[in-house]
Amino acid sequence: MVISDDALIKRFKYANGTLKNKYHETDAAKLRFIEYKVVNQRLVWLLNHHDQLTIQSFSELVKIHQFLFTPIYAWAGEVRDYELSKGDTEFMLSPAIAKGIDHVNHLLAQINKQTKPTAMDYAQLLDSLNYLHPFREGNGRATKAFIQLLAANHGQELRFNRQDELVIRALAAADLAVLADFIQLKPVGSKQAVIQKISAELEKKGQHYQTYRPPRR
Repeated sequence: MVISDDALIKRFKYANGTLKNKYHETDAAKLRFIEYKVVNQRLVWLLNHHDQLTIQSFSELVKIHQFLFTPIYAWAGEVRDYELSKGDTEFMLSPAIAKGIDHVNHLLAQINKQTKPTAMDYAQLLDSLNYLHPFREGNGRATKAFIQLLAANHGQELRFNRQDELVIRALAAADLAVLADFIQLKPVGSKQAVIQKISAELEKKGQHYQTYRPPRR
């Protein structure tokens, strides 16, 4: 079923273009602050309870997205049934999403067979998830947590270099070599040590988002 642009706008946005949310916040800047603060807190909780979540299939990404964004959006964890684009980038057409999910599951199975996956293995997964772009918003943060937890299962600390125009262009062009350079892998003996380090950094970062400060004009 093709959903019109007008129907999508009515479904997801207020009249001023801000995403509809459970806080009924129509100021986009305030919503970004709320979203960051809430998602950061829930991500810290998720990392500290990571044993409850194994990364075996795409369904775990759905669970992560739903957990992170449920307090804010009614559609958290819902895989899209409509077309989506950002700037000049068009993501996978909705009729192909089921096959796209199958491909992601195939990549995950291949990664989980390995003792120490490479940056290229994770780059292929990142590229496939980016093109799939299964959720209305929050794909990047959910995917980052998903891949970091996957790497931690293999005793690896996975970091992303600073997101810049080069990486954005690489994602748009599916340039796996650049994406692999974007990923930093560090072998760590303990999965728990990796998780605790990332969690502590997120907690520290979250301390700067306790009070809303209007953006400078």
